[in-house]
Amino acid sequence: MLIDIVEQYDSEKKQYFKELRTKVILQLSTQQDHKKIVTFLSKAWIINIEDYEKKVYIGFANDFMLSNAKKIFNKTLKETIQTVYNPQYTVEYIVYPPFSNGSELLIDLWELLNIDTSKKQKPDPISKSIKDQLTDYFWILFDPSFRFDNFIAWANNQFAFSAAKAVAENPWMAYNPLFIYGNVWLGKTHLMQAIWNEIIQNNPDKVIIYLPATKLVDEIVWALQHNKMSTLMRKFDDVDALLIDDIQFLADKDKTQEIFHNIFNDFQSKKKQIIISSDRPPKELLHIEPRLKTRFALWLVADIHAPDYETRIAILQSKLEIKQESIDSELLAIIAQHITSNVRELEWALNILLTRKKLSWNEISEDDVYACLQTLGYSTQHHMSSFEAGNQNMKWNNSFDKIVEMVANYYSISVAELKSDSRKKEITTARQILMLIAKKHFRRTLEKIWMYFGWKNHATAIYAISNIEKKLKSDEDIQQDYQIFTEWVEQ
Repeated sequence: MLIDIVEQYDSEKKQYFKELRTKVILQLSTQQDHKKIVTFLSKAWIINIEDYEKKVYIGFANDFMLSNAKKIFNKTLKETIQTVYNPQYTVEYIVYPPFSNGSELLIDLWELLNIDTSKKQKPDPISKSIKDQLTDYFWILFDPSFRFDNFIAWANNQFAFSAAKAVAENPWMAYNPLFIYGNVWLGKTHLMQAIWNEIIQNNPDKVIIYLPATKLVDEIVWALQHNKMSTLMRKFDDVDALLIDDIQFLADKDKTQEIFHNIFNDFQSKKKQIIISSDRPPKELLHIEPRLKTRFALWLVADIHAPDYETRIAILQSKLEIKQESIDSELLAIIAQHITSNVRELEWALNILLTRKKLSWNEISEDDVYACLQTLGYSTQHHMSSFEAGNQNMKWNNSFDKIVEMVANYYSISVAELKSDSRKKEITTARQILMLIAKKHFRRTLEKIWMYFGWKNHATAIYAISNIEKKLKSDEDIQQDYQIFTEWVEQ
């Protein structure tokens, strides 16, 4: 049992786990509210790392803390551990009762995060208004750092930024509904939450709800299973503005789409604000009912595209200002020349470097930057100039894009379908083959692969690659297709 294993750890291993915990908490604190971290992670931490299974086990003092921590930190905690420790490892949550009485593995998070300890035992009495109840019900977790004044607007997102600002300043009046689309991690969620923060600041009596589409699906499925649909619909009656993130995840969920269609119509008839985000424009949404796509495109559709080089530099500098840190401009240039199409990865790179700086007490060097880029899956060569290395990485990306297009044409499907969650046989086969090609011939990390195809985590990529490797051993048609595609790569 893990409890027995933990009790046998020597002082060196315990110290290692404590240092790893410090690294992760410091990085997690750049993305999450400090008091939430203290509340749910003060009596929880890594109790074992299983290299064979590539799993990091996190123990919680009890079921209550475990379930709440999963709701609040699940995604960011996994991403942080994968960034700080190893991107190939998954995270497993378990109950570890010894943490309830303290442990050598735990550290004082109040002290680490510089939180005023005089407030430890002073919970604020809160009267449960409708807004509070809805917030608790939907587990809405807004990040106050997502504001318009720290969003970097560039030529390729200026229209979306202006539209979002207009809605935030005049909700229920301007651009209703508003549909924002763009590739993953270009700032859609930042804009969505900035809208919420400004609306709620100017209209504290209003009920504003933000829901990732996956959470909306979970709520509807639960309500259907427990015969609580009328209760759920009454809750939406009390909502004044509804923000749905990543609407593409409603694909193939016919019943959910039908219910959301009713919610959408009700909001429009009552002139309540609706804001939706997606990774593609309404007309390109796959397996979404035409009547929904038509309604999404009724008013304003705004797109976000990748930032140019100068903007990427500005984003890095802005993030450093927020963190009250500094990094040499030449080192920022290396990052900006390699990471060309993902704003979130720009921040990940900074977080990795600043964590390394804090823990090593040394200034960041060029070697640190290249090591960071390699951790994130970028091909780097120290003997090349920064500009040449950036160009090489862009060519690498472009060549894979071409292979994707060729494979899509070969199977008579679209690139959009390849990046969807469709489970049609020809789409699944093509997608899995491409993932294997990305890994073997383009040396892409699993994280890069699942990000490219817009999936939720790298576990799906692991399964897909493993599955297609098995099929290659027994299916002659797939063997022939794979041989054709690899010849294209080598040309």
